[in-house]
Order: sequence, then C-alpha cells, then structure tokens
Amino acid sequence: MITSNSYITDLIKLVSSGEKDVSVSGIESAARAYLVSGLLTEQESPFLIILPSAKEAARFMRELQFFLPKGFVSGGQQEKRLFDFPSYDLSPLTGLSPHRNIVNRRLQALYALTSCKNPVIVTSLEALLLKIIPKEALLRALEYLEPGEEFPRDDLIRKLETGGYLRTALVEEPGDYSVRGGVIDIFPPLYEMPVRLEFWGDRLESIRHFDQVSQRSTDRLKEMILLPSSEVIMDKAAMMRARSMGRLPEQAGEGTGFPGQEAWLNHFYPELNSLFGYFPGHGILLLVNPDRMETEKEKFQFRFDRDREKYRGEAENRGAVFPDRQGV
Repeated sequence: MITSNSYITDLIKLVSSGEKDVSVSGIESAARAYLVSGLLTEQESPFLIILPSAKEAARFMRELQFFLPKGFVSGGQQEKRLFDFPSYDLSPLTGLSPHRNIVNRRLQALYALTSCKNPVIVTSLEALLLKIIPKEALLRALEYLEPGEEFPRDDLIRKLETGGYLRTALVEEPGDYSVRGGVIDIFPPLYEMPVRLEFWGDRLESIRHFDQVSQRSTDRLKEMILLPSSEVIMDKAAMMRARSMGRLPEQAGEGTGFPGQEAWLNHFYPELNSLFGYFPGHGILLLVNPDRMETEKEKFQFRFDRDREKYRGEAENRGAVFPDRQGV
C-alpha cells in the first residue's frame, strides 16, 4: 500500500520488486496522478489503472495527460502509451448506441492492448464490468492496407459496412465513409485525420490523409491500419450465430450496424471477453481507492437491473424484441 508519506521512488521499488497488484490511497487529486506519472515514466510495463467511477477515471486521465511527456500522451502509434477505456455514455439497454467518440476511444485502447509493447489503460470499474467483443474477433476484423496491393473495392466496402462505418456523402467525423468512383474516403478510429484510398480497378494506388473541411488530400501514407468502427462486427459468422439464437431487431436484417446494437453483443459471439482478456499477463494492475470498488460494483448492478426491467417493459409494450444482455 502506498500512502501519502511515500515518494515516487518507493512506488517504483515496490513495482520493480515484482508486485503486480498495487493500490494507491491516502493521496488525493492531482498529487496522486503526479505520483503515478512518475511510476509510468520509469517502469516499462503494461498498466491497467482502474478507478471507482467514470467521472474519476476521466479526471485522472486529464491529470496524467498534464504530467506525462507529450509523446507518451499524443505521440505516433508506436510512441503513444496512454489510452482511456471509457464507459458508455448511456445504458446499452436503451435501444441507442453510445457516442461514436466513446466507441472510437474504446477501440483505440483495445487495439493498443494487442499491438503496443507497454500500453497504459485508464478505465473505470463500470467500463470493466460490461463484457466486450472477443479479442480474436477484433483481430480478425483488422485490415492492413498498402499501396500497390490488390484488394477488391467491393470487398472493402462490405468490410466497412459490417464493421460499423456509416456511409455519407462527405467524410467529416470518425466512423464515416464515402465512395466516389475509384475513391473511398474513410475516417478510422486510429487516425486524427480521415484517409483517402484511390483505386485503379481492384488495385490500391495510393493512401493519403485529407482535410475533412477542405476535402483536399495531404500526406501520403505507406500503410494503413483499418479498425472496425464498432464493437459489434456483423460478419457472416456473427450474423449466422445471432439468427440461430432467435429474433433480432428488424434493422439487423441487412448485416449492418443498427442503433443499440451493443446490447445484442452476446448474440453475435459464443463467448465475450472482459478487458482483462486483452490485458497481458505480465502487466501491472493499479487500483485507485480500492476500498470503494465493491460498493460501486453493487451500484452498477442495481442500475443495470433497473434499466433492464424498464426498457424490457417498454419493448414489450411496442411488440419489439429485447436483448438478453447481462450485467456483472
């Protein structure tokens, strides 16, 4: 246990000695983030930092961003280490999907856990408790694109549709894509600017960033990592399983994304993961205010059960189907 009378060096020694589960208490607000930032810059290990509530996790993330080196926080894909895994901004049982910015950040964190050497993930207990897409399913949905390779244009469009991208006239927000002849514009989760793919037939000729305001192409890219834009990937196998489990919302009939699809996640995959399923076994778990975790877990389950009864009743009154999604 690290108390307010300890120093960063004490924390580093504790972790370096092989301690994998560390709790931090007796230190409040920014001082706690300062202490942890010192550990993160000195310790080359994956970290999963868990806070009791979404509000506390968001604040702790902002404080770490202030104290940590710029490259740690906002560097390139190989340099950046700090990611947040936020909870949804609404209950998955409402029939609505979370804001795309939240989904993007969650996908960035999951990808970092599969690709970065020593990622640092900040999350809340609530985000940790809801099961998520299996790691294997996310990795199968990844696509690496390079100029000069053959990739059937129609196959790419289908992949975007099953991966949760929204077709629009102009690409302006993450999760959008558009098609104009041999040009496909995409705004994937991993990039701060959208990406333009230029095809000649089925040959990918070039990959460039472009400005979403002026729509003008800018820097060339040597490669592109295409992540899905949703945590529900409706490929053929997932759709077959979902249909075998019974009725689905009418919007799911085309195998493309639909509002509230996150609540149906367990219909698409035989087993779901928790965030721990992505976290490497040699990583370090850091609990902030661990004495509050059990209480917050009970609060989350109470809210989830309450929402399930409320929205199930509303669905029954409309004659609509309702997902069999569990909480903790």
